[in-house]
Amino acid sequence: MMQMVLLWIERLALAVIVGGGVVMAAGVRPLFAPILAERGNAALVSTIENLSISAWNRYNRYAFLSIVLVIIIDVLRIVAGLTFSYWHIAMAIAIMIALLGKLVIDRELQNRLREKSIEAVGSTEQNTGHRRVELLTKIILILAIILTVFPIEILPTF
Repeated sequence: MMQMVLLWIERLALAVIVGGGVVMAAGVRPLFAPILAERGNAALVSTIENLSISAWNRYNRYAFLSIVLVIIIDVLRIVAGLTFSYWHIAMAIAIMIALLGKLVIDRELQNRLREKSIEAVGSTEQNTGHRRVELLTKIILILAIILTVFPIEILPTF
């Protein structure tokens, strides 16, 4: 029974990561991209960049809390003597590290935007930061989907 409850909580936490990441990547980012590409209204472009970074940052914080919950559940499985998988724990920790990286990059993007305003939007540094965040997002989504699709009972267990 405890294993089933932990599995449900874990699935919910992973759904936040996967679902939120898909919504952000497929819904929010494409909405803001055309506005960020035009340079007509500097104040609007700067505001939209700030909204985009803030929205992603909020998702990243919820996703981080969700993966911490998954790791806590894995530790509970170990302590309670339930079935657990080192692969599962390793992938969850990799997601947590990637999300920490995203949070750090988000802070850099936000600070750069605050300091340089419109000059930051579209700059080499800002674009590099966005590309790094996109790569980390893809890695996180792939690992989270693997954890969602392959329940702990399918992975090699101990």
